[in-house]
Amino acid sequence: MRRLPALFLAGMLLQATAPSAQEIARPAADESLLLQAGRLVYDFEAERVTAEEDVELVVGEQVLKARRLVYDRHGDRVTAEGDVVWLRPGGEALFADVVEVTGDLREGFARHVGARLDDDVRIAANAATRREGRWTVFEKAVYSPCPTACEGKPLWQVRARRVVHDMRTRTLVYEHAVLEFLGVPIAWLPRFEHADPTVERRTGFLAPEIGTDSTLGFTLETPFYIDLAPNRDLTLTPGLATREGPTLALEFRDLEPLGLTELGGSLAWAREYRRQTDDERHRTLRGHIEGRGNYARGDDRFGFEFALASDNTYLDTFGYSDEDVLLERAFFERYAAPGFGSLELLGFQGLRETDDQGLIPLALPLFELRRRGGPLAGGAFWDAGIDGLSLFRTEGRDTQRLGAGAGLEIPRLGPIGDLWRLRLSARADLYRTDGDRVGLGGGPSEVAGRFLPRAEASWSWPLVGGTGSWSHVLEPQAGLYWDRPRGDRDAIANEDSLSFEFDETNLFAASRFTGVDRVEEGLRFVYGVRSTSIGPGGFRVSGMIGQLVQLDGGTPFPHDVGLDGRYSDLVGRLDLSPSEWFDASYRFRFDPADLGFRRNDIALLFGPPRLRFRLHYVELGAEGAGGGVTSREQLVAGIRLEASERLTLGFQTRYDLDDSQPVTTAAGFVWRHSCLTLTAGVERRFTEKGELRDETSFKLRIGLATLGDVRASSKLFE
Repeated sequence: MRRLPALFLAGMLLQATAPSAQEIARPAADESLLLQAGRLVYDFEAERVTAEEDVELVVGEQVLKARRLVYDRHGDRVTAEGDVVWLRPGGEALFADVVEVTGDLREGFARHVGARLDDDVRIAANAATRREGRWTVFEKAVYSPCPTACEGKPLWQVRARRVVHDMRTRTLVYEHAVLEFLGVPIAWLPRFEHADPTVERRTGFLAPEIGTDSTLGFTLETPFYIDLAPNRDLTLTPGLATREGPTLALEFRDLEPLGLTELGGSLAWAREYRRQTDDERHRTLRGHIEGRGNYARGDDRFGFEFALASDNTYLDTFGYSDEDVLLERAFFERYAAPGFGSLELLGFQGLRETDDQGLIPLALPLFELRRRGGPLAGGAFWDAGIDGLSLFRTEGRDTQRLGAGAGLEIPRLGPIGDLWRLRLSARADLYRTDGDRVGLGGGPSEVAGRFLPRAEASWSWPLVGGTGSWSHVLEPQAGLYWDRPRGDRDAIANEDSLSFEFDETNLFAASRFTGVDRVEEGLRFVYGVRSTSIGPGGFRVSGMIGQLVQLDGGTPFPHDVGLDGRYSDLVGRLDLSPSEWFDASYRFRFDPADLGFRRNDIALLFGPPRLRFRLHYVELGAEGAGGGVTSREQLVAGIRLEASERLTLGFQTRYDLDDSQPVTTAAGFVWRHSCLTLTAGVERRFTEKGELRDETSFKLRIGLATLGDVRASSKLFE
């Protein structure tokens, strides 16, 4: 049936004796009005307008739809009947059989109503009242974002005597509310409120977290979120641990065009830290601070990060972190082709029981400048740079280093498609040491220098071919390296080359040391081969193997790292991925002299997407000397099962084969629903640190859509 705009129809029927079309709904001066219906009847005696057949009344941003609509001019009331839908600004939609409203749609009443908010959130109520165009009051209401589950009930819902929806502040307020799961009451609150689904962030309390701990006792945390600005917020979390005392944590975040800043920290009035558990522990103030900032402007990158704790076990005890070393760093970097520059300030806090903070250095500063140019005649490229380091300790040795170097590199493409690279370089370093060069104790001041000429020649020949549906890449590689340092090596303190590991990743490096305080010496030849084969269905296998030969001289490498003879150990890896259901990786170091493996690192990930298994076996030989890695043999095993589209189960254990005991064991599950996420896990750690001993912890997190998270945790120490 044809629809007629109300403005046109009123002009035809009412002329000058009837109220104008604008009077029918009495909209505000700045609001538009539109009435559409299949049939419109005006009763002159009763001064009543009746609209029928697919009626739609639009007043400003509000829309009222019904099968029949009656406007009483004397009472300025509109009665809508039959499949009524009332759409309001802010995304709220009201459904009822009969709705009575004022002409401007600012006041109204309905019985047996349903409402839909953003994110498909629903409210059902015995009655609803609209007040001043701002509040909607639902009587005997039920709120839920869940679809209907078994027996016609949602998974969870909030049943309340009254629910008030404030459209201006976008807040839902509940009076005498009961939280129900599948219709079973589990919690009651006399009053609570939360933002409606249109709000992304709002100042107020977040969901609390409760837990138990044999060290802390019963714990309760109640985070309070403060919305400072659209790009800035602050979260304060007061807490209570019955066996330790009150706690307070804070987190500040600020996002600017320059970058992101995050600051945080905590305080606790708790028993003081003691290395021995039987020591008497008095109450004191403990805490930590942390922060990070990353910024960019043009070619510049700069920022900071830091973390400091009052003692070795504070972070672990209160569940903030289990790190053994905390980093403090400030940096500035400039990437302006063809150059690069950086400046850093570094500090560390050791949290291991064996750490002596007075012997841990501060780098004040660490800097580097590099520049590259070319191509020159013959296709050569040059580079030059300067770098420096100044290390200070509150107790013991201090070291300063200033170095400069330059190099010339010539790449070539050979006649058979092979690749050549020749590089000549030289570096000079000046050291000043205050203290013992070998140990970390104090001592007299000494100055030492070193000059390092270096020549490198590398060759590789990528060969590409195919057999049937397979494609192959085979690349033999070789390199010749020569270093002849001039200076007294023993006069230079080793600060940055303490950790050492020889594997396939640094086989073709000019030096296998991690820093510049120690360098390799003499003439060395390195050779190896890489290969990759790709077959049908994505079948892929790749690997590499290689060896280093010391032709003259010799570098005093730490014992048992695979480089302490003329011929090094063979190093390599093998990767196998026949399908998306199976991935395997094997890294090794093999001693051909006694046919023994010095390193085995096997990682397996297999199974269909819904059932994945993980195995990781590591066996490392002792690479002691100079602070290197000690021998260890460990096995990590895990499984992840997607039991259904909603339920995922997981288990993982780490076992120390050297000590024949587990390190950690953990299991848990995640259950997901459109309106609820349930996460639970249990973990046992077989470690000791200060007053902490073997720990078993349980954590539970319930995420309720639109309401937030409810968290619970439990820790037991044995």
